Amino acid sequence: MKNQFLFELGTEEIPASMIPDGLARLVERMAELCRDNELMFDRMSGFSTPRRLTVILTGLPDRQPDRVDSVSGPPESVAFDSQGNPTAAAQGFARKMGLAVEELTMEETDRGRYLCARRRKEGQAAPAILVAGLPRVISELNWPKNMYWTASQFRFIRPLRWFVCLWNETVLPFQFEGVEAGGVSRGHRSLGREEVEVRHPDEYVEVLRGEFVLVDEGERRKKIEKELGEQLPKDCRLLEDDRLMETVVHLNEFPAVIRGGFDARFLKIPREVLVMVMRHHQKYFAVTHADGTLAPWFLTVLNTREDPDGRIRRGHERVLKARLEDAAFFWEADQSVSLLDRAEGLQQVIFQEKLGSYLDKTRRLENLCEFLLPDSELKTAARLCKADLTTEMVRELPELQGTMGGLYARQEGYPEAVWKAIYEHYLPASVHDPCPSARQGALLSLADRLDTIVGCFGAGIIPTGSSDPFALRRQAQGMVRIALEHQVETPLAELTSFAAEQFPEGLLEPGVVGRVMEFLANRLRFALQSEGIEYDVINAVLSGPVDSIPRTRERARALSRIKGEEDLEAVAAAFKRTKNILEKQQREEDSVRQELLQEAEERALFSAVQDLEESLQRALEKKDYDRALREIAKIREPVDRFFDAVLVMCPDESLRRNRLALLRRLDGLFLKFGDISEIVQHGERQGENNA
Repeated sequence: MKNQFLFELGTEEIPASMIPDGLARLVERMAELCRDNELMFDRMSGFSTPRRLTVILTGLPDRQPDRVDSVSGPPESVAFDSQGNPTAAAQGFARKMGLAVEELTMEETDRGRYLCARRRKEGQAAPAILVAGLPRVISELNWPKNMYWTASQFRFIRPLRWFVCLWNETVLPFQFEGVEAGGVSRGHRSLGREEVEVRHPDEYVEVLRGEFVLVDEGERRKKIEKELGEQLPKDCRLLEDDRLMETVVHLNEFPAVIRGGFDARFLKIPREVLVMVMRHHQKYFAVTHADGTLAPWFLTVLNTREDPDGRIRRGHERVLKARLEDAAFFWEADQSVSLLDRAEGLQQVIFQEKLGSYLDKTRRLENLCEFLLPDSELKTAARLCKADLTTEMVRELPELQGTMGGLYARQEGYPEAVWKAIYEHYLPASVHDPCPSARQGALLSLADRLDTIVGCFGAGIIPTGSSDPFALRRQAQGMVRIALEHQVETPLAELTSFAAEQFPEGLLEPGVVGRVMEFLANRLRFALQSEGIEYDVINAVLSGPVDSIPRTRERARALSRIKGEEDLEAVAAAFKRTKNILEKQQREEDSVRQELLQEAEERALFSAVQDLEESLQRALEKKDYDRALREIAKIREPVDRFFDAVLVMCPDESLRRNRLALLRRLDGLFLKFGDISEIVQHGERQGENNA
């Protein structure tokens, strides 16, 4: 029978949002522990509930394999004299290794022949290795937030309460932070037994199921989905909510679904508010009629078996009624003050300590939007887009910022282009969200994100590996998505510089535009990689002018289509040679003096460069990037002849400087498209494959 190892880490309730990543880290660390100690296994299964993270490994060996270590000693010339007798160096090495000189071997190495000692190291028992590695595994389960509860001040997401540590039927001796491992788990807090004996890893899932704990996430999800369907009123549908489903799956150990209702008069509140109140405050699923309108019902997932007398349902209905009463009051009261008046009040709402108020931000947004698209409706949307931050509804439900502004703007009679831009300007909030549907909303969202990124970089608030308080990476990724989806052609460098100019002089740190451009280029790199564009093509186009995000993508696509063609590869190789020459030379003059072009090959290259300047410019202006690359490829022949016949670094200083100027002019031409010297040549790719 195959060996099995079970480790269950029991805690107080872990926040639902942190459980999937926590379990993934536990599985990853256990796999590393086995891999580092050469413990191969057939399968690893991970389980979780709010109070436990568990791994079960199946197919582990009894022990790690024996190993033969080879230790190098002195070289042959030092280890033996001219008669072949071992020297003091060889004898000393043998004593150090605990071997006789005769037991040593001579081995060939990269440095020559060396005396070596081979020692057999017996593998350790697998259970001992696993127990020894568990403290490190637990300590490396990093969490976004931690707490400590013992004198040692060990930090973890929640206090540790129990461990189950089984090797087949044997409890392994393990203790960590005062908690000793055993073979006893915990059942459901109210439905199961406080102590549940687990005799073998094979029994774990079934034993806990008998104590009303479903440790398999997939089993809990299926139970919830089945009962949601069963509890739906006739002719009604569930409002699908993947995030809420993910939450309730990890909130409950033994989920059960009940249905409740609310007074239909609350349906006068905007749908967005009703759904958010139910989802955010109560973790309820909303219900719709067949035509998509909201129905006065909700479905909630309980961590219990049933509600036979309806007492739990009535409690939930009372709580929801109070929440909806508040929402109805906020909806009416907020409309007593116009958005325009609220916008002026944003002076009292701080955006960021160094960067001023939200009123300052909206004024910058107005200017940025005007730069992107001179349009009165877009400018109005920019002026009003943050006004809902002063409403009671958004104070109660911050997730509705932007949404409420759009709804209040619609109530006040603003045109659809205005209220919809406000409504959607926080989109996309995640990689799964859509971009704003209309162009005004897209441009407002892009401007808002860029203002935040430039301001934060200028204030020294730059994302690190562990900290990104303003979610700048997500903001930048959203910018890239919006620019690509809505074909925002504004040159990125100009737009970023203009955004920086909107801040008071001296407020931003020097060099902010360059740092922001590099940051945005990295986000664009990620987007291009996601499309399957190869790294050398991305390097090439991002080394050139990132004139606009859509144009940069089109240049990358064109280069991907053409990069394998022989002429272009030859030009890329020549460009690399040109770069290498120019990098070693101090920049002097850029203008080429035609009277100093002595050789026929350099005159031919100069003429070809002049022709390419015109044809390349026309192709780039028309965004015909395939043609632009083919025009570049045409210069292969005069470039090859130039390098074959002309000595660039000739002794005559005036000729040398003129030839360098010609190469610099050629270099500048190539860079109008990108640094095609980054393209990996066919031979280089073959070499990589062979390696």
